[in-house]
Amino acid sequence: MFKRLFVFCLVCLVCGCGQTIRLLPTNRDFVESKTVPTHEVSKTKTAMLLPLTGSRAVVGENFQNAALMSGLERSVETTEVLFFDTKGTPEGTTEAYRQAMLESPDVVLGPVFASEVKAVRAENPTQPVISFTSDSSVLGDNIYSLALLIPQQINRVVEYACTHGQRRIALIGPQDKTGEIVIQSFEKAIQLCPSMQITKISLYQPNATDLTTPVQRIAPPLIDARRKNLTEWEKELLRNPSAERLSFDALFIFESGVKLEQLVSILYYYDVTPQIVPFYGLATLRQTRIDQLTGAYFADIPQYRIEMFKRNYQDAFGKAPLPIASFGYDAVSLVSFLSQENVLDESALIDPIGYNGMNGRFRLNPDGTNDRLLDMFQLQGKGKAVVVEQAPAEFNTQN
Repeated sequence: MFKRLFVFCLVCLVCGCGQTIRLLPTNRDFVESKTVPTHEVSKTKTAMLLPLTGSRAVVGENFQNAALMSGLERSVETTEVLFFDTKGTPEGTTEAYRQAMLESPDVVLGPVFASEVKAVRAENPTQPVISFTSDSSVLGDNIYSLALLIPQQINRVVEYACTHGQRRIALIGPQDKTGEIVIQSFEKAIQLCPSMQITKISLYQPNATDLTTPVQRIAPPLIDARRKNLTEWEKELLRNPSAERLSFDALFIFESGVKLEQLVSILYYYDVTPQIVPFYGLATLRQTRIDQLTGAYFADIPQYRIEMFKRNYQDAFGKAPLPIASFGYDAVSLVSFLSQENVLDESALIDPIGYNGMNGRFRLNPDGTNDRLLDMFQLQGKGKAVVVEQAPAEFNTQN
């Protein structure tokens, strides 16, 4: 029910005066640093829970391939990684986790989906579980995630908007779990920007077919200048440029697919465009091909190493990886790196300095979430995005 796919090397500890010396190297970059240990080595066992069969098997295959890449590229031979099939279901995950525990692993990587993570959580794991879910509500109590989370994107967007003088932000999107996380994240993030406030929030049901009303809640009213008997207020609105008629100087849209295209089209009808007021969104904007969103901004993982990962994956497996596959590479590399320092425990996992991987610099938090240093991107049209502000080089560890 599980596969032993590869074995690679990790280094043992250094002890002195009855205490473990926890001196992690200054270079926390496990992409560039791939040294082979030259002294005595101890073995680390890792269980990786992935959907290797069922409707989500392609996801599991991508993570498994990325894990294999990490082991081969590090060119070492003493960490055993065992793969267990979750079948992409909570029931399959429970079975896979229990089978994994028979192997007494030091750490668990995965699972991928929130429902699977909930199943693992119900088993009360005692060893670290580093999952790949973007649902932070299932984290904590020894369960972490390497996924790109919404709060970290919002934090970066607010930081960027703040430094560019924007203080009044409007939010529009569906009234669902994502919307709830977005709003909560903004309410927390704006506290770090003096005088920034949320001036408008317009939500709609996820199954809504007409988004005109949600747009009307934030957009200035349309006024027919040819109409007789205009009020003084209407005349004043007509005299003002569109930007001055808005109650916000930045708009954050959390939507995707056809709904996003519909929403943007209606915003344009009401003269709310990225040329009038800055548009922001989640990292999913990277996949959009909507020309009307040209000029919109989003925060995302630095891409220069992701491109390298894609090329290496393509060369190794003859096809392009899923965007999330690189998290599998980083997870195995992190375990390898910490095992070399013999500090594969909670204190090392949540080290505030963080680590560098294929997905840039990150650090795990005690509550299971993670922080990431993100670039700011701007859409250029035709599916292209350029970096307009690079991520900071280091985390602030003073707070």
